[in-house]
Amino acid sequence: MAKTLSNWIKTFNDCEIPILNKSKSKLQDLQENEQDITVTVLANIARQDPGFSINILRHACKSNRREITTLSHAISLIGIPLVVKMLLRLPELEKTLNQTLLSKVLNEYSRQYFTAFIAKEWSQLRKESENQEIYTAALNRGFVRFILYFIDSDKAIKLEKIYLAPDENHKIKEKELLGSNVDEIAQAIAKNWNLPELIRENYSGKHHNPKITGIRLVAELLRQIYSHSSIQYPEELINRVAEYIRIPVDQTPGKINSIIINAIRNSEEHIPCHPLLQMMMYCPSSIKKENIETKIKIKKLKGSPGNVTFTDYIEIIRSKDTDKSTQDLIAVAIKALKEGIGFSRAIFMQFDTNEKCLGVKVHLQDKELPNIKQLRISMELNKLYSQLLKKEQTLCINPKNQHKYSHLLPEKLRPLKSSATIILNSFYVNNRIIGSFYVDYGNKDKLLTPYDLKLFKAICTELKTAIEFSIENKKAIKKVA
Repeated sequence: MAKTLSNWIKTFNDCEIPILNKSKSKLQDLQENEQDITVTVLANIARQDPGFSINILRHACKSNRREITTLSHAISLIGIPLVVKMLLRLPELEKTLNQTLLSKVLNEYSRQYFTAFIAKEWSQLRKESENQEIYTAALNRGFVRFILYFIDSDKAIKLEKIYLAPDENHKIKEKELLGSNVDEIAQAIAKNWNLPELIRENYSGKHHNPKITGIRLVAELLRQIYSHSSIQYPEELINRVAEYIRIPVDQTPGKINSIIINAIRNSEEHIPCHPLLQMMMYCPSSIKKENIETKIKIKKLKGSPGNVTFTDYIEIIRSKDTDKSTQDLIAVAIKALKEGIGFSRAIFMQFDTNEKCLGVKVHLQDKELPNIKQLRISMELNKLYSQLLKKEQTLCINPKNQHKYSHLLPEKLRPLKSSATIILNSFYVNNRIIGSFYVDYGNKDKLLTPYDLKLFKAICTELKTAIEFSIENKKAIKKVA
């Protein structure tokens, strides 16, 4: 396909956009009492499903000359019976894509949802009216990214990598990949579909509408979180957000976090939340700048680890201290898992590329548990770990699946209780296997919570980012030398 705007418009016009299974099942549950299906009910479903939302806007805006501003407005113009018919006819996302692509589209949906929720909350802080207009525009701002998965999944995956790269050249790289950058393509399609003005103008840098400024500022904030794998914010960004939402700078990070926490609490189960966002339930964010306190915490960590909180461990990992080696960083992560979250066993096994085996490198565990210091796991002899290490992934062995996996673990790592849950993963840095983490609650009766799993994944994400930064920094020092 030629990468011209006219061809992109035609391709997007021809694409049928799936909806979430949960959206369709909600409506089917309501069909027994048709009087319960109202504009408000349909709009609420669409606000949790960007695929359904863009379908409604595309249909309503193309067939009406009037300016449409909200999802409720679009539904009322189409008519409830036609919207219901559309919703029941559209294919289901979960049946359209394989598991890998599905998870990527759901991540895009998550970003759309968080953009909309935060933009609406910021608008309320500014005491602006017409919050649903802002929500509708923000929810559909990134429609090009998720629809591209249905058109050309290879390009969509490459585009995601560009989006997540923590550099400032993403627009140039987008143009190389697609022929135009995403904003140019989105603006052309939005104009062709006659989408609401706030969506059409969202992609132009030459706007003077404070509502659009807010949406773009939220999008920048979320890109900062996702691309830098960090929930700490640059000072310059915090200053602009503070000015926009009209609160003091020192209160702004806390306000951002409380809004994201509310977004998590208000989201449906089918909208995933990035582990870093989930961490806000436990770990408040601050302006991103290293200070003397971080160095004090590092000294405290070495001398008296019992006084260090989970938040302290995260800040130490993030501290960008060039003196810390990869093993030092892993040791901090192990302490965060053992003492910050409370696992009984926290183990990191390093992968030996020559011998093709895992060996215990760093571990902390309760005294009464089996000694694992000399443990080595051969990839040739252990089917579980040989499969686990083939790609980056996390496995939970719990009471429901213990019968499948327990016997594949080395004897000293097997569950010590029938109710136990074990988390193990393959830990990659720069697309290369480094080793594997293992955590559990040993012989305690404590059960794993979803937040414990989220925190485990978030620590691994923070650790990976810190190691990658350390490697790149050392390369840069060598070049200068």
